[in-house]
This record gives sequence, C-alpha cells and structure tokens, in this order.
Amino acid sequence: MKLIAIDLDGTLLTAESKPSTEGLAAIRNILSGGDHKVTICTGRARFDVKGIIGEELSIPIISSNGAAVHDERGRLLNETPIPHAIAAESINYLLEQDVYFEIFCPDDIYSPCGGEGKLQAEIDILVSANPDIDADTLQAAVQTQFQQFGFRQIDDLREVVQARSPIYKLLIFTYDDAKLDQIRDHFRDQPFVHTTAAAKHTLEIISTETDKGSALQFLASYFDIDMADTIVIGDSYNDISMFQIAGTKVAMGNAVEEVKRLSTLTTRSNNEHGVAYALSTLLDL
Repeated sequence: MKLIAIDLDGTLLTAESKPSTEGLAAIRNILSGGDHKVTICTGRARFDVKGIIGEELSIPIISSNGAAVHDERGRLLNETPIPHAIAAESINYLLEQDVYFEIFCPDDIYSPCGGEGKLQAEIDILVSANPDIDADTLQAAVQTQFQQFGFRQIDDLREVVQARSPIYKLLIFTYDDAKLDQIRDHFRDQPFVHTTAAAKHTLEIISTETDKGSALQFLASYFDIDMADTIVIGDSYNDISMFQIAGTKVAMGNAVEEVKRLSTLTTRSNNEHGVAYALSTLLDL
C-alpha cells in the first residue's frame, strides 16, 4: 500500500485556483481500487479544502501546512498550533507593522475588515511607480485570497486571541517586498515559530513543530505505512519538508527549482493536469 500526498495550489489546482478535473478523476480511480491511500497536503484550511474538492471525496487531509491532520471522516488526529502566548505576541507585532494578515483557526479564517482595501492601496502604489506592472494579475491574486471558504472578517484580530481558540498559522499577504523581508527577518531563528511560503508576496508563520513533512510522517505511521512507500506531489517551498523524507517525490512542471532538485520525477504543469499524468502515467497507479 502507498500513501500519496498531493498539494493543492500550483499542483492539483490550476492557475485559476480550480481543481483539475482529470486530477480528481485520477484520485478517485486510485481510491476505487482500495490498494492505496491518498491525502491532500496543503497550506489551506481543511474546510477550504472540502469546499474546493467536494464533500463527496472522503480522504484524509493535512491542512495549514501540517498544523492539523484529519482522517477521511473528518476526525482530528493531530494538531500543532502556535503556542498561545507566542501567537498573541506575533499578532500584536503584525498589527504594529500595519500589514494585511489572516489567522487560521480550526473552524474559521479570520481577516481584518478593510483588508481588501489595504491590498488595493498597495497595488495602486506599485502601479504608480511601475506603470508596466500588470495590475490585473495582482488584483486577481487578491480576489483569490478573499474567495477562501470559511472566511470571517472582524474589526479587531486580537479578539481571536482573547477567544483562546487554537491558532494554526498566520498568513501575511503584502505587495510591499521590503516589509515582507522585515517580517521574515523578525521571525527568523525564533524558538517557537518558523516561516514558510507557498506563493509570491506571502509569508506564513507556523509552530516549529509544524511542517508538511512531519504531518506526513504522522499520517504514514497512523496507517502503518513505511515512509519508503510514500509518494508526494508538489511545487513550492512549503512542500520541501515532505520532499526531503518521502520515498518518491514528484515535482510539478511549474515547481520551483528547489523542489525539482529534490524530486525523483517531474510531471507536467498544473495547467496541463500534471497530477493526473503523474498518477496514471509516470507512476502507473
């Protein structure tokens, strides 16, 4: 039996953030045989994943870059939230930086009211200074961000800390590269949190106990599957931890070079149904 972990953005999802129909069909075909396990392993929240792939596809989900692991029935198997005091400090710091960010919790993604306007203001500044920049592409990325399932806008993000809900991750989205670098430097070498990224202009803060590779190891152990029998398919920096430990590593054609260097195989791009091609042709599953 194999355990196949598949990333979403840039992998199973096309550039339009829609699931590849061929990819989903290939997953269903594998599951129908009953010989292998398939899991989605993503930076997105579990409820967002279910909204994208559909409730009828019952598979385990590794979400929030590994901070939560659920089985195919939706039962929580493991979670590694940011320590509460550290989350509170981090949120206060990000508020001081006047940057747009989201808080990922078990049941909601919290976003500040007016966040879309803040990002639009950054786009306007960029376009004013660089008239050749494609503003439509920047705005499309903002629209995608605000189309996540489970999105909840609130006036004061500190209310989330006061509610003492587990906080899986903090996601920063800004077109101010200097500010993003400053925030990355602030969280560098901290003892309780580290950073990763799945897309340009973003930075994610997660517990040092959290990464996709650790979550994949946990799930493989749960199913009594040896790591040599794991297969991962991904494209970006937050996939590196699982590429470092999996038995077979499949890089998307659109993957960053750091992922391709770790890969066993390279498939087609996400816009060319690379997941389906990997599963049905390269791996012959």
